[in-house]
Amino acid sequence: MMKPQKFASDSGLLAAYLATHYKVTGTARPFVLRVGQPSAELAALHRASGVNCSAFITAWNPRSVATSEDLNRASQRRLESQLTAMSLTFLAGIGEDPAGVWPGEPSALVLGLARSEAERVGRTFGQLAIVWCGEPAIPELVVLT
Repeated sequence: MMKPQKFASDSGLLAAYLATHYKVTGTARPFVLRVGQPSAELAALHRASGVNCSAFITAWNPRSVATSEDLNRASQRRLESQLTAMSLTFLAGIGEDPAGVWPGEPSALVLGLARSEAERVGRTFGQLAIVWCGEPAIPELVVLT
């Protein structure tokens, strides 16, 4: 099992996170977020939703260790229940490995979630990183240590 401190020095895992396609599927026209690349679709969604930030979060495969589908689904349901309890709006998404090494991970694009709160939620669900998007709608990988 990989420890969070080790993540920053694991260039292969970091490269995989950076290459992932963070696909927002819960919209009429699905779109992909890429770390470091401006997203006109996300900027429009932020404007339409009256928010200036969002976070792409999953509860699947904590610490990037493959976990059973049943446990992953249960964790994702807990994440979505927590987001609902926090009165947050979120859209379905999936983190897709373009190389196909890892299966896609169901995720949520959480609208209006401040970075500090997004980090807390990610840590709660054992994630090594989340994707956070601020005012310019440029997704950034946030390593959780």
